[in-house]
Parts: sequence; structure tokens; C-alpha cells
Amino acid sequence: MKPRLNLRYLWLSVIGLFMALFLVSIFQNATKTKEAREQSSVPIPRQDGSNAKAELGDFRQIEGTDILRSELYVIEDNQSIPSYKGSRSIQNYVFFDSTKQSFYLLKPNNEGELLSVINLTEASNSKLETKKISPMGFAYLVADRDTNNDKRINQADLKKIAISDQSGLRFNVLIDQVDNFNGASIIKNNRVFLFYVSANKLKAAEIDLRSQQIISTTELNNQP
Repeated sequence: MKPRLNLRYLWLSVIGLFMALFLVSIFQNATKTKEAREQSSVPIPRQDGSNAKAELGDFRQIEGTDILRSELYVIEDNQSIPSYKGSRSIQNYVFFDSTKQSFYLLKPNNEGELLSVINLTEASNSKLETKKISPMGFAYLVADRDTNNDKRINQADLKKIAISDQSGLRFNVLIDQVDNFNGASIIKNNRVFLFYVSANKLKAAEIDLRSQQIISTTELNNQP
């Protein structure tokens, strides 16, 4: 019986050794991934003395174009606000034109945050069309000022709505003092409606995409 017991213990020891090596390998890979991300991060100087780093996301093709886009994240390290430390948000977008082989930024500077982005598209020609529709442009919800004095810029602040064309060019802020961004209509005759709440009032702004001008603004009237 002893040889069988010894053989059993030997197998258990071998299995335990393989498990230990496997766990060590996982830990080493996780450490390397973390170090690679830290090495790819770029320090950003701040006027208030807080620390932040920029980190680039993955480039993805914009449907129906030769343009690729990647998020430019900012990672905060504000020691005075522990809950804010390590927060990650989109500060800008980096575009790459594969035809011209050139990079460029959506915004001319990296101030504020891009809280959301909506594709502006035309109506499909066929109800049976299954292919993804190429966007004609984008609408962005932007926060660039600490309007509630909580020492951070985020969704709780007053925001702005901006647009760009499908290649990320002609970035232009159109609407300010925005509480919430509530979507967009499909494009018709190069015009689109942007829905938003400002001063607790629901509004719809009609935008001419060629001139990037507001044609009209409609406000919800609570009175019948």
C-alpha cells in the first residue's frame, strides 16, 4: 500500500507545482500589462498642481471612410480628492487619415472632457439594408468648466454641444448652458435636429451641417 500512497502524493505534488507555476505566469503577465500601460501614459501638467496622465485607446475604422479614430484618455491623480484619483475620461480624439497617412486631433486643445458622442446619419435607402450606415458627422457633449465648484469637470457641470464632420474636422461648439443631451434626428437635406435640456427646458435646435449654423430653436411649451 505504501508505494500506491507515495505515487498518489507524487501526483498531487506535481499538480500543485503546475498550479503554482500557472498562477505565477498569470501574475507576471498582469504586471507586464500594467507596466506597458504605465509606460504608454504621458504626464499632463495642470495649473492647480494636480497630476494627470494621457493614455491612447485603440484605433477603429469609421464606417464607410478611410478614417480611423482613437480615444485620448486622461487619468487623474488628484491627491486632494481621493475619490477622483484614478478616474478615466475622454479628453480628445485622435484621427488617422489612411489615404493621406496623417494624424490630427478633434479639438485644438486638450481642455475639458468629451462625455458622449452621437453618430449623425442619413436615413437608410432600404428597410432591409443590414450594413452599418456611415455617419455624416458627429455630435459631442462637452464639459470644459467647473460650473458647480466641486474641483472637477464631469457630467454634473453645465455642458456644451459641438459637432464635426465624419472625418473629425471642423469641430465647432454650437450650444452652451446644456444640462442634458437627449439625442439627434436623422439627417435630411443636410439638416439635423439636436435635442437637449437647458435651464430645465426641453429644446430642439435645427442645425445646417454645411454652414454649421443654428437655423431655429424650438422649446417645449408646458401650456396647452
